[in-house]
Amino acid sequence: MYLFSAITQVPYPRATTALVAATFAVLLDLIFRFRDYRDLLHSLPVLGYMKFSGILTLVSLQVVALFYLITLLPGSLRAVVILLSAFVVIIQLSYWRTLSQFMTGTDLFLAVTVSGDHRVEAISSFFKPLVLLYALPYALILSVLILVPSRSALRLTLALSFLPALYLLVSNYALFLYVPERSFHLNPLTSFLRSTLHWKFENLRGYRGPRDDLPPFHVSQRPLDSIIYVIDESVRGSNLSLNGYPRATTPFLQSLETQGLLKNLGICVAAGSFSHISNAYLITGHNAFPDNDFRTDKNPTIFDYAKKMGYETIYIDINRVYLSSLMNVAGEGFVRSLDQWMTDQSFEERHINLDITKDLGVARVLSSLLNDKGGYFILVNKKGLHFHYCNKYPDDMDSTIWKPVMKSSESIDPSPFGREKLVNTYDNGIRFQVDEFFREFVSETTNQNYVILYTSDHGQTLAEHGQMYTHMKPDKVIVDVPEFLLVGERYGQKNLLAGIPPSIRVSHLNNFSTLLDLMGVPMSLRVSPYDKSIFSLTAEDNRVRYYMSGSLHGFGDYVVKMISTPPDEGWGVSRPVGNGPKFE
Repeated sequence: MYLFSAITQVPYPRATTALVAATFAVLLDLIFRFRDYRDLLHSLPVLGYMKFSGILTLVSLQVVALFYLITLLPGSLRAVVILLSAFVVIIQLSYWRTLSQFMTGTDLFLAVTVSGDHRVEAISSFFKPLVLLYALPYALILSVLILVPSRSALRLTLALSFLPALYLLVSNYALFLYVPERSFHLNPLTSFLRSTLHWKFENLRGYRGPRDDLPPFHVSQRPLDSIIYVIDESVRGSNLSLNGYPRATTPFLQSLETQGLLKNLGICVAAGSFSHISNAYLITGHNAFPDNDFRTDKNPTIFDYAKKMGYETIYIDINRVYLSSLMNVAGEGFVRSLDQWMTDQSFEERHINLDITKDLGVARVLSSLLNDKGGYFILVNKKGLHFHYCNKYPDDMDSTIWKPVMKSSESIDPSPFGREKLVNTYDNGIRFQVDEFFREFVSETTNQNYVILYTSDHGQTLAEHGQMYTHMKPDKVIVDVPEFLLVGERYGQKNLLAGIPPSIRVSHLNNFSTLLDLMGVPMSLRVSPYDKSIFSLTAEDNRVRYYMSGSLHGFGDYVVKMISTPPDEGWGVSRPVGNGPKFE
């Protein structure tokens, strides 16, 4: 403390204090994350060392500039900013301990735009109390900035803040242009600032025009059938007994398959490792990674085609994902060609009880819509199985089939016993949120002229390799999702299902054309070169299925990977802990 007291007496106390505090902050990051720095340096070529040294210098100066700006603030505002900075450090270190990286611009975009439930679930999944010990030294360094006396002259304060603020802006723009965001994660505070500015820079480059129009086309009457597109949340395909999982997680769906009402398409490859990417591709039919040309923003949506073919279009959105995120950012009006957008708030306003899990309530609403009349195209983003899984099914004897289970206060533990509880809880969730959802829908629906295309946005890791995260990373297991077609007994195009070969490999990219085929959309109306429909796939197609993680539009922070044929050993397979071989 004597050292910092002496520093405040030097001729330039703000600059000196910022320099000394920044030096300690940079050294602290090097000490805490020494292994990350070492592994990064070992992976770099000779020129990479020079690039890394330059970036480390640039970031170190960013810490100085950031701390200097904090010292220029009035005392009370400075205290607030320091508290916020300490909170950012805790979030960043929690992220690092769970995901081995700090937040990216994509992560920040999702944190700001998704529903509050998702934010709470995400924080609870990666926050560990131990991180407070890591954050304490940073908090002590930040507290030193309080010691500098406040400056009263506003004009001089603004003048002194201009150059460091400009440096932060220009240096981060240079990083945005030339350094992929996942390449370097240096210092929690400057990384957060970089992510914030990266998101803003990316947003400035984004497309804000209208979507492409469809050619003129007229249908004489409303269709008699209904098409339901169900996009579940966080459902791993290989954990469905429908796909050979040794536990009976989907007995009702298997009974429908026996009756010839369900065509199982096996393990599908999701378009992305998190909801925003997958939904963007599922709803617009784009088929190239990444979306450099903003086709997910320009292509007509599936609602445009459904409306053109005479269907009444409804979006049931109780997960608040892709389209909600776009609306939150753009602040624009309704989605084109959409007749109804039903959120959980819409259900409350109509006095419809969604129950604690919400999905069974959605099943009942779907039944009531179809029982009233046909001619619907309905897209459903289910609540599904976001972590914590125990919150997604009732806490009773009938629903808790496999034990022991996790409590909502527990974080992911990759030890064998921790994994056993994790998998048990997840499998209970599958049984309720997937199998019971369809049991509720089928048993309550009297209008049997319908078809359902079902998939999930992405899967889950279930800590096979010690992961403490569930998705968002490019792990191949995360794109293991289910896919099947379910029809009512009076659906008129059952022959389509019978003609699907048993050996095809399915990707999310095949779903858009599949829906167009179900609607009877003529080729002349299809304005983009979509991937093949499921009904057109052969055993030779999709020998390589691609997916991506990171920035949707490819601004540095993205990874494109593939599932080859044959896939890696163990891909598309899941096992309960202690029941049969594990695929580690």
